[in-house]
Amino acid sequence: MFRYLRSMKFALNGLFYALRNERNVQIWLGVMLIALAVAVWLQVSQIEFIVIALWMCGIGTSEYLNTAIEKLSDRVTVEYDEQIKRVKDIAAGATFIISTGAFICCLIIFVPKILEKFEISL
Repeated sequence: MFRYLRSMKFALNGLFYALRNERNVQIWLGVMLIALAVAVWLQVSQIEFIVIALWMCGIGTSEYLNTAIEKLSDRVTVEYDEQIKRVKDIAAGATFIISTGAFICCLIIFVPKILEKFEISL
């Protein structure tokens, strides 16, 4: 039990460190809070809310992993290295992919509800 609590402490330290120091993690948190607030405002269904929350958690996970890869890569060498550049670009690409998926999902859920809320018909 003690090992589990210690592991949880390390995980929380990492989460809060990145939230305090990493701009992209801060942006993700802001976008996530806005998306969840809009979901509540539009009164999305429980399933839609879960889908949005899962996408947001996926983006967060990807952003944290991307940040970890960048930090480790910068520790390996501060000089330009083509392989490290490729690794960083691939990690950033993974975040881009999941962010794009989340954006499309939110559009599919939010746009019809926004149109309905403002009584706009197409």
